[in-house]
Amino acid sequence: MAYAATLTAERRFEPAIAAGVGVAMFILVQAMAYQLVGTFEYPLDDVYIHLAVAEQIAAGGYGVNPGEYTSAASSPIYPLLLVPFAGTAWHVYLPLAWNAVALVLVAFLWGRIVQDAVTDRLAALALAVLGPLAFNLAGIAQVGMEHTLHVLAGMAVLRGLQIQLDQGRLHWLLVAGMVLGPMIRFEGLAVTGGAALALAMTGRWKTGTALFGAAAALVAGFMVFLTSIGLEPLPNSVMAKLAGGGQDSRFSLTTLPLKVVAQVAASDKAIVMLVAVIIGAVALVRVAGRARALIAGAVFAGAGHLLLGQFGWFNRYELYALSFVLGMLMLGLFRADDMKSACALLLVGFAYLAFSYGIWLVQNGKYGALAIYSQQRNMSSFAKEVYQKPVAVNDLGYVAWNNPNYVLDLWGLASYRALSTRLDNPQDGWADEIVQDAGVKLAMIYDELIGSGIGADWIKVGTLQYQGAGGFLGGRNVSFYATTAEAAPELRKQIADFAPRVVGAAEMWVEDAP
Repeated sequence: MAYAATLTAERRFEPAIAAGVGVAMFILVQAMAYQLVGTFEYPLDDVYIHLAVAEQIAAGGYGVNPGEYTSAASSPIYPLLLVPFAGTAWHVYLPLAWNAVALVLVAFLWGRIVQDAVTDRLAALALAVLGPLAFNLAGIAQVGMEHTLHVLAGMAVLRGLQIQLDQGRLHWLLVAGMVLGPMIRFEGLAVTGGAALALAMTGRWKTGTALFGAAAALVAGFMVFLTSIGLEPLPNSVMAKLAGGGQDSRFSLTTLPLKVVAQVAASDKAIVMLVAVIIGAVALVRVAGRARALIAGAVFAGAGHLLLGQFGWFNRYELYALSFVLGMLMLGLFRADDMKSACALLLVGFAYLAFSYGIWLVQNGKYGALAIYSQQRNMSSFAKEVYQKPVAVNDLGYVAWNNPNYVLDLWGLASYRALSTRLDNPQDGWADEIVQDAGVKLAMIYDELIGSGIGADWIKVGTLQYQGAGGFLGGRNVSFYATTAEAAPELRKQIADFAPRVVGAAEMWVEDAP
C-alpha cells in the first residue's frame, strides 16, 4: 500500500461511492423512523434548543426567553445558521436541510481524500464504503444538530492538509476548517491544534500558528460577547457537560485521568480512540517527514478528546475527533513505507466502527424519534396549547421552541443560577426558591434528575409515561408538579382534559390529591 499524490485513471468513483453510501444510510434511517412514528421527528430534543435560540436571535435577543440573555447552545455558529425561517412552519426542517447538505459534503470529501491517498484499489474501495458508516454520518445528520458540520470542518482540514503537503499550496479548505471548526464546537480546537502541529513539523509553522491564532481569537471573541451581555465566558451547556451528569460535580483538572478511565470502561468508541492514539504514538518512532507530522497531529487531537471530550448520547460527541484522527492516520500510514500491518489494523478499526455504528443506528434511530414524539412533543403541546403560562423543565428544548411564555430550565442550560446552584450548592429543595422567584406554578421534570431539589411543598398532579422501546430521554416518566397548593386543582383538570390527546407511545394520567 502506497501513497498516491495524483488521481489515477482506474479509480475515479470513491467520492461518488462514499456519498452514495452516506445518503442511502440516511434515507434508510429516516424511512424507518417515519414508518414507526407516522411523521417526521428528530431523535433528540436538543435541536429544539438551537431553534429556540435562533428565534430569539431573529428577534434581537440571545437565549430562549424574550428579554433574557442566556447561553443555552454549545455552538456559537449553529444557531445563526438556523435564523432563516424563524417563526414559520419551515423552521423545524432547517436543521434537517443543513445536515443533509453537510452529510453529502463530508462523504464526498472523504472519498476524494481516499482517492488521492490510497493506490491499492481494494483498500481504497473499502475505505470509501466504510468511512461514512464508521463516522456515523447518517446518525448525526438525523439528530439535526451541529455535529455533521463539525465533522465537515475536520474533513476540510484533512483535505486541506493533503493538498498542502502534496502540492505546496494553502487551500481554502484548510483555512476554513481550522478557523471555523472551533466556532462550530469548541472541541474543534483539538483538530485545529493537531493540524497546526502537523504544519509546524513540516516547516510551515507560521501558517499553523496564524491559523490556530485566528481560531483562538474567534473563540475568545465569542467569550467576550457572552461576558458583554452579562453571561459567563463559557456557555452554560459547555459547563454542564464538562461537569458531568450529576449534582455537586464541577469540572476539575485533577479528575481528568479518572474521566478517561471511566470513558474507556463505558464506551467501545473510547477504546477505539485510545487504540488509535497508541498506534499513532508507536508509529511516530518508525516514520519520518510528512508521515510523522500527520501522525503527530492525529495523536494530539485524539489525546485531547480523550481528556476533555465526551463519548456517546446518540454516538455524536466523538465523531469529529474519530473521523479526523483516523483520517490523519490513514494519510500518514499509507504514505509511509513498511507500515502494512498498521494499515491493515486501521482498516479493521474502520470496519469495526462501521459495523458498531451501523447496527446501533438501525436498532435505535427509529426509537429515538418515537421517544421524542411521545414525550417531548406532548409536553410541548400541553405547555403551549393548554397551560399557556410560565413553566419549569429540566430537559430544555421542545417546550421552549416557539413558546411565547417563559420557560425556566432547572438543569441550567438556559439558567446560570440553576446551573450554579445544582453544581455548587444543591441543598434539599434547592429548585423551589428558583421556581418561586420566577413565578412558575408548573414544573415538568424527571424526578431522578432533580432528586432532593424538588420543593417540599410541591404537589404531584400528573405523570406522562413513555411506553415505547428505546429512546434517548432523561427518564421514561415526566412528573407534573404544582409548585403551590393553589395551582393544583386547575392543573389536574387541564391534565385530565389533555390526556386523551396524547400522541405516540405514551400515556398521561392525573395523580390523585393526597
